Amino acid sequence: MNPFVIRGYQGDPFFCDREKETEMILRALHNGRDMTLVSLRKMGKTGLLLHVFEQLKREKEFETVYLDIYHTEDLNGLINQLATAIFRLKRSFGKKIKEFLNQFRYVRPVISVDPQSGQPSISFQIANEQEARSTLEDLFGILRERSLKKPVVVAIDEFQQIGKYPEQNVEALIRGLIQTLNHTRFIFSGSNQSILTRMFGDATRPFYQSTEMLFLSEIPEESYAGFIAAKFKQDSRQVEAGAIGEILSWCRCHTWYVQYVCNKLFESGNPVTNEALLSTRQEILLAHEPFYSEYRNLLTRHQWNLLKAIARAGGSDKLTSGEFIRSNNLTNASTVMRGVEALLEKEMIFRKGDTYFVYDVFFSRWLEEG
Repeated sequence: MNPFVIRGYQGDPFFCDREKETEMILRALHNGRDMTLVSLRKMGKTGLLLHVFEQLKREKEFETVYLDIYHTEDLNGLINQLATAIFRLKRSFGKKIKEFLNQFRYVRPVISVDPQSGQPSISFQIANEQEARSTLEDLFGILRERSLKKPVVVAIDEFQQIGKYPEQNVEALIRGLIQTLNHTRFIFSGSNQSILTRMFGDATRPFYQSTEMLFLSEIPEESYAGFIAAKFKQDSRQVEAGAIGEILSWCRCHTWYVQYVCNKLFESGNPVTNEALLSTRQEILLAHEPFYSEYRNLLTRHQWNLLKAIARAGGSDKLTSGEFIRSNNLTNASTVMRGVEALLEKEMIFRKGDTYFVYDVFFSRWLEEG
């Protein structure tokens, strides 16, 4: 098996570091505190959640429920995800169907089975918003009943998505239902720091100061370098001096991109040399080039030029300075700031402290070379 996992969670041997973060989350859960986990996309927050769940399963003190609502568009989508996760939590598939069906007051779920995984999925044919709210209340009632037998931890990934739902007062609805669950802990995670910070930090919002916040940053270079070296050594691979440092630097220590590059290098079966790394980098950028070229059609000329300028600077905290504007043939400071706002909205760039970076590391490297 390739030890550099790029999708899902494969257990402790393939999980790098995050010891402090894991301990922080476990302490919070054991002491009755809900958590909010925030990071950039592809930084490894989902892997961390599943790693925490693995520890909880070993302790046998909690049952665990995980759902990712990134692709949901409304309350009905959330309901289907939550219902599926709860249904899979229950014990024997054969005995639980009738019991599960009878717990809903207004609508009945449709139960299907994925032909490849064999896992059941739940969906509802909900006619209106009132049915949606009532069905969500029923689901929280099932959680409440279940948690009386054994405490439950529910992790909702990409939680900021509820802010985009067309229904009114969804935050208040969910917050109110959560407060009825005394034996259930929640972990909310997401990749939009500004939305989540407002959601949990604004005194006028229902979730204000209701959780402990944890911001997930890059894995320390020393820890990551040791992990990478150990995995190649286990496969008797020679690693040229400086190659691992170059991988981490080129990928900005951003978890998924590091894993992807190392996965490709491991796949080759060859020694890890700087020459092999250069070849792998070129292969990756060439494979992504059709997608990156298409991005240009989604942006105005000024936004595209600004994006290139940020990439070629390796990130910048001086976007409105005269020197940055002149050297990159941009227009003026006010136009630059409008471009920044548009690129932030499209999640093409992100801000870390006072510095702006291109979000997709590979795209940033492609722009640098273009």
